[in-house]
Amino acid sequence: MLRTKPEAAPSTNNISPGRNGRNGGRIEVKKLDTQFTASGSNGTAETPELRKPPIYIARALPIPYCSHQNPHSDTSANKGGQGAASSPAAAARPLGALVGEIARTVQPPEKRTDGLPIGSQTKFIEAAKCAAILGFPINTLLTVRWSSLYHHDNTNPLFAQSPVERIAYLVELLRKWVSARCRGGFQYLWVREATSELGEHWHLAFHLPHGKRQAVASYLSDLLGEPLDHTPRPRAQGRTEGEFACSVWGSWHMAKDTHPERSGFYLAAYLGKGEPSERMFRGKLVPNTRKLVRGQAFGGRERSGRYDATQGQIRGTTALKKRFDIARPLKQAMKARQSGDLSGVRG
Repeated sequence: MLRTKPEAAPSTNNISPGRNGRNGGRIEVKKLDTQFTASGSNGTAETPELRKPPIYIARALPIPYCSHQNPHSDTSANKGGQGAASSPAAAARPLGALVGEIARTVQPPEKRTDGLPIGSQTKFIEAAKCAAILGFPINTLLTVRWSSLYHHDNTNPLFAQSPVERIAYLVELLRKWVSARCRGGFQYLWVREATSELGEHWHLAFHLPHGKRQAVASYLSDLLGEPLDHTPRPRAQGRTEGEFACSVWGSWHMAKDTHPERSGFYLAAYLGKGEPSERMFRGKLVPNTRKLVRGQAFGGRERSGRYDATQGQIRGTTALKKRFDIARPLKQAMKARQSGDLSGVRG
């Protein structure tokens, strides 16, 4: 009795061999057309159960409906075809001004900080050490009081900018001025502070070549818009240690490092005084041992509390805090110093 070979089930794929019936173990697969369901839709069509939720939903601006023929007319009342007339006050406002006002109201808030992050003072001191190793120690401190500068000249063009833009503008001009006179470039640290007595003020510590003090003081008087006082002020009027230049109304002044052998250590520590002298540890306030220079009340060696006072709230931008900054060459030197090699870092 002959047995017939059962027919194989039809395959959903067409499999054809390669040339001469062989293709080295590979097969060519031709997919059939996608089968459609009886309703005419694809079997893999999106359904409410399979639909993925959107990963981000953009915030829509409440822009009123406007006619393409008259874009300045407010037809928000005519959205449903009711035919209500727009108010004269709304029709008088341009669409661009309305959109700008709405965009300002939905703008993210600015970042605010109440102090420097833990470890900032150590970072400043490390940057000062790197500057000294490179041969350009931090030896000059500039302090600018914005409220006093504005009080004596409220038409100063600097105040057309925000504090962050103002500082970036001054740093860039000082960088060009110092770099043209110093082969090491502009090595600097700066920090923003705010107190009830002085308001918001700015400290800038940087390396200044020898013999350029009077020249930079004259240049700063032009930049800041307040002339230089050629008569040194007495200590009773707030003269600081090492001060060699001051403006006529005391809105800005400059001081030198009276102990060059310190290589800017205490200048950097002074800029880092806004770091808290205490920190939370297991629910309790303990001395911040990462802050190297702090008062005796917080486990430090300094008798005075000048390094422990809070330095107020500072407003940055919507993306950055902008409370302090370090020159880029010093940041690169700090990274290179961790590896023990400063030969590849240019001053």
